[in-house]
Amino acid sequence: MEQKFNFSKPQIIVISIISLIAFIFIGIFTGVLPGGREKKVAPPQMDLVIWGVVDEASAFNASLIAYSKLQPNIRVTYKKIEEASYEHELINALAAGKGPDIFMVDNSWLPKHSDKMAPMSAEKLSFTQLRSLFPETVEKDFVWKDSIFALPLYIDSLALFYNQDIFDNYAIAVPPSDWLEFKNLIPKLRKIDTNGNITRAAAAIGGSEKTIHNAADILSLLMLQAGAEMTTENFTSASFISSIKGGEPGLQSLDFYTKFADPNDLYYTWNESMPYSLDSFAQGKTAMIFEYASQKEILKTKNPFLKIKISPMPQPKTNEQTAINYAKYQGLAVSKYAVYPEWIWDLVIYLTTDKEVAENYLKNTNHPPALRTLIQKYSDDPEMGVFAKQALTAKSWLKPDEDKTRLIFSQMIEAVVSKQLENYDALSQAERAVSDLIKQVREEQF
Repeated sequence: MEQKFNFSKPQIIVISIISLIAFIFIGIFTGVLPGGREKKVAPPQMDLVIWGVVDEASAFNASLIAYSKLQPNIRVTYKKIEEASYEHELINALAAGKGPDIFMVDNSWLPKHSDKMAPMSAEKLSFTQLRSLFPETVEKDFVWKDSIFALPLYIDSLALFYNQDIFDNYAIAVPPSDWLEFKNLIPKLRKIDTNGNITRAAAAIGGSEKTIHNAADILSLLMLQAGAEMTTENFTSASFISSIKGGEPGLQSLDFYTKFADPNDLYYTWNESMPYSLDSFAQGKTAMIFEYASQKEILKTKNPFLKIKISPMPQPKTNEQTAINYAKYQGLAVSKYAVYPEWIWDLVIYLTTDKEVAENYLKNTNHPPALRTLIQKYSDDPEMGVFAKQALTAKSWLKPDEDKTRLIFSQMIEAVVSKQLENYDALSQAERAVSDLIKQVREEQF
């Protein structure tokens, strides 16, 4: 006989609720319904390639092996490309569909090359996290169109390199901390023969890129320290001459810089017939140069007996302005042609933000740190302390094309030093030339 169950209305309600809860629980547990266990499905075996320009493979080997243990489906190969041909080879390889999955980018590259990079998703790293991890310059250099396009491996900056033997010989116990002190050392350190020829320069400053390594960077720093905006806020044109605060900081900086190459000036110490600055300093024929940490080993190779001391970059003599230094560094970006960009960004984040991994990289390369935690740790280091501290106040400016902008600055300096153009005309001409480059970039990128 068939047994019938007669449930009361309250019982039916209770049974319905229990059944609904059970259905929802099973759905969530199995992932059928939203909110379930979201297991990130790994892609098939990935063989990734990283292209670099400043480091040997040994800088990354240990970290890449460690990462492969964390992600067994991922194998990574690093390839170093010669600096002179790096940009050209990278562009051609990406265009041909044979480019790397991750590649090093200069901190000035985003306006020109962001269309070749896959931006990081906001879920992986917020702007707040970026600011807590790295100094301010990283956001200004590697954030473009409201997205993060690269993360830094290190942050280098210009500093004052001086010859300890020459300073000791003239009883100069402390290097100059501001530009006035720097100028006052020129007559003391400079040597000029009876024919007016410089036999020893006090400092490599005043010349173009033909004779001074990073001349354009030194002048850019002076302009930033003086308050020049360099480009308009919306990146539509260059803005070298005037500033929102008034005055003509760019013009003042160009005048200050080129006076060191004027034979009629009290602080004359350089001309375009001098040996190249790195060689002149290595030979003891120049007492001071402005260089990056990356050049220290090169100088030691040129002259192992050279007693090099490094001090912070001189600043304007004022109590109102905080220090401004000049940043130059490399970061890692993900190719926009990568098949699994989200997974590849995980590797970039691992290499740049993991403290242990980042520190191993610094030890292998002797680059200054980029992570704030490592900047704090190395701030008193005898080798890296100056550069670590300067990273916190380092700046750069958006350039439409690094190489072309450097050439424009060099030509501007040369035109003033050779008396071909007055300072204002040379600066105006350079401003128009860079503005034209910006216009070209905007037409391609926007």
